[in-house]
Amino acid sequence: MNSPILIIEDEYALAAALSTLVRRLDATPVVAASGQGGIDKLSGQSYALVILDVGLPDMSGLKVLEKIQALPQPPPVMIITAHGTLETALQARRLGAREYFLKPLNLADMQRTIREILTPTKIGQRPETTMIGSSEPMQRAFAIIAQASGNDVPVLLQGPPGSGKSLSAQVIHRHSARAEKPFVVFRADEWPEDRAESALDEAIANAADGALFLDEINAWSKPLQASLMNRVNAGTLRARLFSASSQEAAPCLREDLFYALAVLQVLLPPLCERTADIPALAVSFLGGRVLSAEALAALKAHAWAGNVRELKAAMAHAAAVCSGSTILPHHLPASIVKTDESSHLEDTMKRSLAAWLDQKTTGPDDMMPAYDTLLETVEASMLDTLLKRFDGKPTRLASAMKMNRATLRRKLREE
Repeated sequence: MNSPILIIEDEYALAAALSTLVRRLDATPVVAASGQGGIDKLSGQSYALVILDVGLPDMSGLKVLEKIQALPQPPPVMIITAHGTLETALQARRLGAREYFLKPLNLADMQRTIREILTPTKIGQRPETTMIGSSEPMQRAFAIIAQASGNDVPVLLQGPPGSGKSLSAQVIHRHSARAEKPFVVFRADEWPEDRAESALDEAIANAADGALFLDEINAWSKPLQASLMNRVNAGTLRARLFSASSQEAAPCLREDLFYALAVLQVLLPPLCERTADIPALAVSFLGGRVLSAEALAALKAHAWAGNVRELKAAMAHAAAVCSGSTILPHHLPASIVKTDESSHLEDTMKRSLAAWLDQKTTGPDDMMPAYDTLLETVEASMLDTLLKRFDGKPTRLASAMKMNRATLRRKLREE
Protein backbone atom coordinates (compact mmCIF):
# COMPACT_ATOMS: atom_id res chain seq x y z
CA MET A 1 0.00 0.00 0.00
CA ASN A 2 2.76 2.43 1.10
CA SER A 3 0.38 5.40 1.25
CA PRO A 4 1.75 8.38 3.17
CA ILE A 5 -0.28 9.32 6.26
CA LEU A 6 0.33 12.59 8.07
CA ILE A 7 0.09 12.44 11.88
CA ILE A 8 -0.23 15.90 13.47
CA GLU A 9 0.33 15.13 17.15
CA ASP A 10 2.55 16.84 19.73
CA GLU A 11 2.66 13.96 22.27
CA TYR A 12 5.68 11.87 21.36
CA ALA A 13 4.40 8.58 22.81
CA LEU A 14 1.05 8.82 21.06
CA ALA A 15 2.67 9.88 17.77
CA ALA A 16 4.95 6.83 18.03
CA ALA A 17 2.02 4.50 18.74
CA LEU A 18 0.07 5.89 15.78
CA SER A 19 3.15 5.55 13.56
CA THR A 20 3.42 1.88 14.51
CA LEU A 21 -0.25 1.37 13.71
CA VAL A 22 0.20 3.06 10.32
CA ARG A 23 3.22 0.90 9.44
CA ARG A 24 1.20 -2.19 10.37
CA LEU A 25 -1.17 -1.21 7.56
CA ASP A 26 1.75 -1.00 5.11
CA ALA A 27 1.50 2.79 4.99
CA THR A 28 4.18 5.42 5.61
CA PRO A 29 3.80 7.66 8.68
CA VAL A 30 4.92 11.30 8.55
CA VAL A 31 4.81 13.13 11.88
CA ALA A 32 4.36 16.84 12.59
CA ALA A 33 4.46 18.06 16.21
CA SER A 34 2.55 21.30 15.64
CA GLY A 35 -0.30 22.68 13.60
CA GLN A 36 1.96 24.88 11.46
CA GLY A 37 4.35 21.99 10.97
CA GLY A 38 1.47 19.92 9.62
CA ILE A 39 0.34 22.68 7.30
CA ASP A 40 3.89 23.02 5.96
CA LYS A 41 4.10 19.28 5.26
CA LEU A 42 0.76 19.36 3.48
CA SER A 43 2.09 22.00 1.11
CA GLY A 44 5.01 19.76 0.13
CA GLN A 45 3.21 16.53 -0.81
CA SER A 46 -0.17 14.83 -0.90
CA TYR A 47 -1.36 12.39 1.78
CA ALA A 48 -3.86 9.56 1.78
CA LEU A 49 -5.03 10.55 5.28
CA VAL A 50 -4.37 13.07 8.04
CA ILE A 51 -4.66 12.09 11.71
CA LEU A 52 -5.12 15.38 13.53
CA ASP A 53 -5.15 16.15 17.26
CA VAL A 54 -7.36 19.06 18.33
CA GLY A 55 -5.07 20.09 21.20
CA LEU A 56 -1.88 21.36 19.53
CA PRO A 57 0.66 23.73 21.11
CA ASP A 58 0.48 26.52 18.53
CA MET A 59 -3.12 26.46 17.26
CA SER A 60 -6.34 24.50 17.49
CA GLY A 61 -6.53 21.38 15.39
CA LEU A 62 -9.88 22.66 14.11
CA LYS A 63 -8.07 25.65 12.64
CA VAL A 64 -5.70 23.25 10.90
CA LEU A 65 -8.69 21.26 9.65
CA GLU A 66 -10.16 24.43 8.19
CA LYS A 67 -6.90 25.09 6.30
CA ILE A 68 -6.78 21.48 5.08
CA GLN A 69 -10.28 21.76 3.64
CA ALA A 70 -9.16 24.86 1.70
CA LEU A 71 -6.61 22.78 -0.26
CA PRO A 72 -7.44 22.00 -3.91
CA GLN A 73 -7.71 18.25 -3.12
CA PRO A 74 -8.03 17.90 0.66
CA PRO A 75 -7.22 14.47 2.09
CA PRO A 76 -9.63 12.75 4.51
CA VAL A 77 -9.04 13.76 8.14
CA MET A 78 -9.47 11.79 11.37
CA ILE A 79 -9.80 13.97 14.46
CA ILE A 80 -8.54 12.85 17.88
CA THR A 81 -9.08 14.77 21.10
CA ALA A 82 -8.78 14.34 24.86
CA HIS A 83 -11.58 16.77 25.67
CA GLY A 84 -14.54 16.04 23.44
CA THR A 85 -17.44 18.46 23.64
CA LEU A 86 -20.59 18.63 21.56
CA GLU A 87 -19.43 21.90 20.02
CA THR A 88 -16.07 20.40 19.04
CA ALA A 89 -17.67 17.32 17.52
CA LEU A 90 -20.20 19.36 15.55
CA GLN A 91 -17.59 21.79 14.29
CA ALA A 92 -15.29 18.96 13.24
CA ARG A 93 -18.10 17.37 11.25
CA ARG A 94 -19.07 20.70 9.69
CA LEU A 95 -15.49 21.21 8.61
CA GLY A 96 -15.43 17.82 6.91
CA ALA A 97 -13.73 15.48 9.41
CA ARG A 98 -14.14 11.87 8.33
CA GLU A 99 -14.00 10.36 11.85
CA TYR A 100 -13.84 11.62 15.43
CA PHE A 101 -12.03 9.62 18.16
CA LEU A 102 -11.81 10.38 21.88
CA LYS A 103 -8.73 9.66 24.00
CA PRO A 104 -7.79 7.20 25.34
CA LEU A 105 -7.83 5.89 21.81
CA ASN A 106 -9.16 2.50 20.83
CA LEU A 107 -6.31 1.63 18.45
CA ALA A 108 -8.12 -1.43 17.10
CA ASP A 109 -11.06 0.73 16.00
CA MET A 110 -8.69 3.28 14.52
CA GLN A 111 -6.81 0.60 12.58
CA ARG A 112 -10.02 -0.69 11.00
CA THR A 113 -11.12 2.83 10.12
CA ILE A 114 -7.76 3.71 8.56
CA ARG A 115 -7.76 0.51 6.53
CA GLU A 116 -11.26 1.33 5.34
CA ILE A 117 -10.21 4.82 4.26
CA LEU A 118 -7.16 3.52 2.41
CA THR A 119 -9.15 0.78 0.66
CA PRO A 120 -12.69 2.17 0.48
CA THR A 121 -15.62 -0.13 -0.14
CA LYS A 122 -18.23 1.12 -2.53
CA ILE A 123 -21.50 1.51 -0.66
CA GLY A 124 -24.47 0.61 -2.79
CA GLN A 125 -28.15 0.38 -2.10
CA ARG A 126 -29.18 -3.22 -1.59
CA PRO A 127 -32.68 -4.14 -2.60
CA GLU A 128 -34.82 -4.31 0.52
CA THR A 129 -35.42 -7.85 1.68
CA THR A 130 -38.98 -8.41 2.83
CA MET A 131 -38.24 -10.87 5.63
CA ILE A 132 -35.02 -12.46 6.86
CA GLY A 133 -34.48 -15.45 9.10
CA SER A 134 -32.72 -18.79 9.05
CA SER A 135 -33.43 -19.65 12.70
CA GLU A 136 -35.83 -22.50 13.45
CA PRO A 137 -38.65 -20.28 14.85
CA MET A 138 -38.59 -18.09 11.73
CA GLN A 139 -38.49 -21.09 9.41
CA ARG A 140 -41.70 -22.32 11.06
CA ALA A 141 -43.25 -18.87 10.61
CA PHE A 142 -42.15 -18.74 6.96
CA ALA A 143 -43.84 -22.08 6.27
CA ILE A 144 -47.20 -20.72 7.50
CA ILE A 145 -46.67 -17.43 5.63
CA ALA A 146 -46.10 -19.39 2.41
CA GLN A 147 -49.29 -21.37 2.99
CA ALA A 148 -51.24 -18.19 3.73
CA SER A 149 -50.01 -16.59 0.51
CA GLY A 150 -51.60 -19.36 -1.50
CA ASN A 151 -55.13 -19.07 -0.13
CA ASP A 152 -57.65 -16.52 1.04
CA VAL A 153 -58.48 -17.41 4.66
CA PRO A 154 -58.13 -15.08 7.67
CA VAL A 155 -54.71 -14.98 9.35
CA LEU A 156 -53.89 -14.21 12.99
CA LEU A 157 -50.32 -12.99 13.59
CA GLN A 158 -49.00 -13.15 17.16
CA GLY A 159 -45.69 -11.89 18.55
CA PRO A 160 -44.21 -9.17 20.74
CA PRO A 161 -44.17 -5.54 19.55
CA GLY A 162 -41.62 -4.99 16.79
CA SER A 163 -41.36 -8.64 15.79
CA GLY A 164 -42.71 -8.15 12.26
CA LYS A 165 -46.47 -8.83 12.38
CA SER A 166 -47.44 -6.01 10.04
CA LEU A 167 -44.60 -6.85 7.65
CA SER A 168 -45.65 -10.51 7.60
CA ALA A 169 -49.21 -9.54 6.70
CA GLN A 170 -47.97 -7.29 3.90
CA VAL A 171 -45.74 -10.08 2.53
CA ILE A 172 -48.70 -12.48 2.48
CA HIS A 173 -50.89 -9.86 0.79
CA ARG A 174 -48.26 -9.01 -1.85
CA HIS A 175 -47.98 -12.68 -2.81
CA SER A 176 -51.71 -13.42 -2.77
CA ALA A 177 -54.39 -13.24 -5.45
CA ARG A 178 -55.46 -9.87 -3.97
CA ALA A 179 -52.02 -8.28 -4.35
CA GLU A 180 -53.35 -5.45 -6.54
CA LYS A 181 -56.14 -4.63 -4.11
CA PRO A 182 -55.91 -2.17 -1.16
CA PHE A 183 -54.19 -3.08 2.12
CA VAL A 184 -55.89 -1.05 4.86
CA VAL A 185 -54.70 -0.83 8.47
CA PHE A 186 -57.12 -0.22 11.35
CA ARG A 187 -56.05 0.46 14.96
CA ALA A 188 -58.88 0.82 17.46
CA ASP A 189 -56.70 2.71 19.96
CA GLU A 190 -56.40 5.62 17.52
CA TRP A 191 -60.09 6.41 17.98
CA PRO A 192 -62.28 7.52 20.89
CA GLU A 193 -64.44 4.65 22.08
CA ASP A 194 -67.64 6.28 20.81
CA ARG A 195 -66.19 6.62 17.29
CA ALA A 196 -64.30 3.33 16.99
CA GLU A 197 -67.21 1.42 15.42
CA SER A 198 -67.84 4.01 12.69
CA ALA A 199 -64.07 4.17 12.04
CA LEU A 200 -64.05 0.36 11.65
CA ASP A 201 -66.91 0.61 9.11
CA GLU A 202 -64.93 3.22 7.18
CA ALA A 203 -61.85 0.97 7.14
CA ILE A 204 -63.97 -1.96 5.91
CA ALA A 205 -65.36 0.21 3.13
CA ASN A 206 -61.87 1.43 2.12
CA ALA A 207 -60.50 -2.10 2.07
CA ALA A 208 -63.36 -3.22 -0.20
CA ASP A 209 -62.28 -6.61 -1.59
CA GLY A 210 -58.63 -6.09 -0.67
CA ALA A 211 -57.10 -6.75 2.76
CA LEU A 212 -57.96 -5.34 6.19
CA PHE A 213 -55.23 -5.46 8.87
CA LEU A 214 -56.68 -5.25 12.39
CA ASP A 215 -53.77 -4.23 14.62
CA GLU A 216 -53.52 -5.01 18.35
CA ILE A 217 -56.88 -6.76 18.31
CA ASN A 218 -56.10 -8.17 21.76
CA ALA A 219 -56.74 -4.67 23.16
CA TRP A 220 -60.16 -4.21 21.53
CA SER A 221 -63.15 -3.63 23.76
CA LYS A 222 -65.82 -6.35 23.94
CA PRO A 223 -68.43 -4.11 22.20
CA LEU A 224 -66.08 -3.47 19.29
CA GLN A 225 -65.30 -7.19 19.05
CA ALA A 226 -69.05 -7.84 18.90
CA SER A 227 -69.45 -5.29 16.12
CA LEU A 228 -66.73 -6.97 14.05
CA MET A 229 -68.23 -10.42 14.65
CA ASN A 230 -71.66 -9.15 13.52
CA ARG A 231 -70.16 -7.93 10.25
CA VAL A 232 -68.35 -11.22 9.72
CA ASN A 233 -71.57 -13.18 10.32
CA ALA A 234 -73.61 -10.87 8.09
CA GLY A 235 -71.32 -11.54 5.16
CA THR A 236 -70.89 -7.83 4.42
CA LEU A 237 -67.15 -7.97 4.93
CA ARG A 238 -65.52 -8.70 1.54
CA ALA A 239 -61.89 -7.98 2.54
CA ARG A 240 -59.48 -10.65 3.63
CA LEU A 241 -58.82 -10.27 7.35
CA PHE A 242 -55.40 -10.08 8.96
CA SER A 243 -55.32 -9.53 12.71
CA ALA A 244 -52.32 -8.92 14.95
CA SER A 245 -51.83 -9.43 18.67
CA SER A 246 -48.78 -8.64 20.80
CA GLN A 247 -49.86 -11.24 23.37
CA GLU A 248 -51.70 -14.55 23.28
CA ALA A 249 -54.96 -13.63 21.58
CA ALA A 250 -57.31 -16.41 22.69
CA PRO A 251 -57.83 -15.17 26.29
CA CYS A 252 -58.44 -11.61 25.04
CA LEU A 253 -61.03 -12.32 22.34
CA ARG A 254 -64.57 -13.62 22.20
CA GLU A 255 -64.34 -17.32 21.43
CA ASP A 256 -66.33 -17.08 18.18
CA LEU A 257 -64.23 -14.12 16.98
CA PHE A 258 -60.97 -15.89 17.80
CA TYR A 259 -61.89 -18.92 15.70
CA ALA A 260 -63.12 -16.68 12.87
CA LEU A 261 -59.83 -14.76 12.75
CA ALA A 262 -57.37 -17.55 13.54
CA VAL A 263 -57.95 -19.93 10.64
CA LEU A 264 -54.18 -19.71 10.08
CA GLN A 265 -51.84 -18.57 12.87
CA VAL A 266 -48.36 -17.11 12.41
CA LEU A 267 -46.23 -17.03 15.58
CA LEU A 268 -43.34 -14.56 15.38
CA PRO A 269 -40.60 -14.99 18.03
CA PRO A 270 -38.86 -12.19 19.93
CA LEU A 271 -35.45 -11.26 18.56
CA CYS A 272 -33.71 -12.58 21.70
CA GLU A 273 -34.88 -16.07 20.68
CA ARG A 274 -33.46 -15.78 17.16
CA THR A 275 -30.03 -14.21 17.72
CA ALA A 276 -28.65 -16.28 14.83
CA ASP A 277 -30.63 -13.96 12.52
CA ILE A 278 -29.13 -10.74 13.92
CA PRO A 279 -26.12 -10.54 11.52
CA ALA A 280 -28.26 -10.85 8.38
CA LEU A 281 -30.97 -8.55 9.73
CA ALA A 282 -28.49 -5.88 10.78
CA VAL A 283 -26.66 -5.89 7.45
CA SER A 284 -29.97 -5.66 5.57
CA PHE A 285 -30.67 -2.38 7.39
CA LEU A 286 -27.21 -0.89 6.72
CA GLY A 287 -27.39 -0.20 2.98
CA GLY A 288 -24.13 -1.95 2.07
CA ARG A 289 -22.12 -1.22 5.20
CA VAL A 290 -20.57 -4.07 7.15
CA LEU A 291 -20.35 -4.84 10.86
CA SER A 292 -17.09 -5.32 12.70
CA ALA A 293 -16.84 -8.46 14.81
CA GLU A 294 -16.92 -6.37 18.00
CA ALA A 295 -20.05 -4.47 16.92
CA LEU A 296 -21.75 -7.75 16.03
CA ALA A 297 -20.86 -9.21 19.44
CA ALA A 298 -22.49 -6.20 21.13
CA LEU A 299 -25.64 -6.66 19.04
CA LYS A 300 -25.88 -10.35 19.92
CA ALA A 301 -25.46 -9.61 23.63
CA HIS A 302 -28.22 -6.98 23.72
CA ALA A 303 -31.65 -8.00 25.09
CA TRP A 304 -33.68 -6.32 22.25
CA ALA A 305 -36.84 -5.48 24.16
CA GLY A 306 -38.04 -3.68 21.01
CA ASN A 307 -37.19 -6.67 18.79
CA VAL A 308 -36.54 -6.13 15.05
CA ARG A 309 -37.94 -2.61 15.21
CA GLU A 310 -35.32 -1.67 17.80
CA LEU A 311 -32.56 -3.31 15.75
CA LYS A 312 -33.61 -1.35 12.66
CA ALA A 313 -33.52 1.92 14.63
CA ALA A 314 -30.09 1.03 16.04
CA MET A 315 -28.73 0.39 12.55
CA ALA A 316 -30.19 3.68 11.32
CA HIS A 317 -28.31 5.39 14.17
CA ALA A 318 -25.07 3.58 13.29
CA ALA A 319 -25.38 4.43 9.59
CA ALA A 320 -26.01 8.09 10.44
CA VAL A 321 -22.87 8.49 12.56
CA CYS A 322 -20.56 6.23 10.51
CA SER A 323 -19.02 8.02 7.54
CA GLY A 324 -17.24 4.92 6.28
CA SER A 325 -18.38 1.44 5.35
CA THR A 326 -17.61 -0.47 8.58
CA ILE A 327 -19.79 -0.17 11.69
CA LEU A 328 -17.65 -0.17 14.83
CA PRO A 329 -18.87 -0.42 18.45
CA HIS A 330 -18.68 3.34 19.02
CA HIS A 331 -21.12 3.86 16.12
CA LEU A 332 -23.84 1.92 17.99
CA PRO A 333 -26.33 3.58 20.37
CA ALA A 334 -25.01 3.92 23.92
CA SER A 335 -27.81 1.72 25.24
CA ILE A 336 -26.32 -1.19 23.30
CA VAL A 337 -22.59 -0.77 23.85
CA LYS A 338 -23.05 -0.04 27.55
CA THR A 339 -25.08 -3.17 28.12
CA ASP A 340 -23.52 -5.70 30.47
CA GLU A 341 -22.91 -8.26 27.75
CA SER A 342 -22.65 -11.20 30.12
CA SER A 343 -25.74 -10.61 32.27
CA HIS A 344 -28.33 -10.92 29.50
CA LEU A 345 -26.78 -14.10 28.08
CA GLU A 346 -26.31 -15.64 31.52
CA ASP A 347 -29.92 -14.89 32.45
CA THR A 348 -31.10 -16.53 29.21
CA MET A 349 -28.92 -19.57 29.90
CA LYS A 350 -30.24 -19.88 33.46
CA ARG A 351 -33.87 -19.65 32.32
CA SER A 352 -33.32 -22.30 29.64
CA LEU A 353 -31.49 -24.57 32.08
CA ALA A 354 -34.22 -24.16 34.70
CA ALA A 355 -36.92 -25.05 32.15
CA TRP A 356 -34.94 -28.12 31.01
CA LEU A 357 -34.36 -29.29 34.60
CA ASP A 358 -38.02 -28.76 35.41
CA GLN A 359 -38.97 -31.01 32.50
CA LYS A 360 -36.41 -33.71 33.42
CA THR A 361 -37.19 -33.77 37.16
CA THR A 362 -40.99 -33.66 37.09
CA GLY A 363 -42.36 -36.83 38.68
CA PRO A 364 -41.94 -39.01 41.75
CA ASP A 365 -38.59 -39.06 43.54
CA ASP A 366 -37.84 -42.65 42.60
CA MET A 367 -38.08 -41.73 38.92
CA MET A 368 -35.57 -38.86 39.10
CA PRO A 369 -32.57 -39.11 36.72
CA ALA A 370 -29.15 -39.39 38.34
CA TYR A 371 -27.31 -36.10 38.85
CA ASP A 372 -24.32 -37.41 36.88
CA THR A 373 -26.60 -38.22 33.95
CA LEU A 374 -27.90 -34.63 33.88
CA LEU A 375 -24.38 -33.25 34.21
CA GLU A 376 -23.10 -35.45 31.37
CA THR A 377 -25.88 -34.18 29.08
CA VAL A 378 -25.06 -30.54 29.82
CA GLU A 379 -21.31 -31.11 29.52
CA ALA A 380 -21.69 -33.00 26.23
CA SER A 381 -23.63 -30.08 24.73
CA MET A 382 -21.05 -27.58 25.99
CA LEU A 383 -18.12 -29.60 24.63
CA ASP A 384 -19.81 -30.02 21.27
CA THR A 385 -20.27 -26.23 20.97
CA LEU A 386 -16.70 -25.51 22.07
CA LEU A 387 -15.27 -28.10 19.70
CA LYS A 388 -16.98 -26.44 16.75
CA ARG A 389 -15.48 -23.10 17.82
CA PHE A 390 -12.01 -24.66 17.64
CA ASP A 391 -12.56 -26.23 14.19
CA GLY A 392 -13.12 -29.71 15.63
CA LYS A 393 -9.57 -29.91 17.03
CA PRO A 394 -9.48 -31.23 20.62
CA THR A 395 -5.82 -30.25 21.05
CA ARG A 396 -6.58 -26.57 20.38
CA LEU A 397 -9.62 -26.73 22.65
CA ALA A 398 -7.67 -28.30 25.52
CA SER A 399 -4.88 -25.74 25.23
CA ALA A 400 -7.17 -22.71 25.01
CA MET A 401 -9.48 -23.85 27.85
CA LYS A 402 -6.64 -25.14 30.06
CA MET A 403 -7.97 -28.71 30.07
CA ASN A 404 -6.09 -31.96 30.42
CA ARG A 405 -5.88 -33.43 26.91
CA ALA A 406 -6.38 -37.02 28.05
CA THR A 407 -9.42 -36.05 30.10
CA LEU A 408 -10.91 -34.14 27.17
CA ARG A 409 -10.41 -37.02 24.75
CA ARG A 410 -12.02 -39.42 27.24
CA LYS A 411 -15.05 -37.15 27.61
CA LEU A 412 -15.38 -36.84 23.85
CA ARG A 413 -15.28 -40.62 23.46
CA GLU A 414 -18.03 -40.97 26.05
CA GLU A 415 -20.43 -38.68 24.17
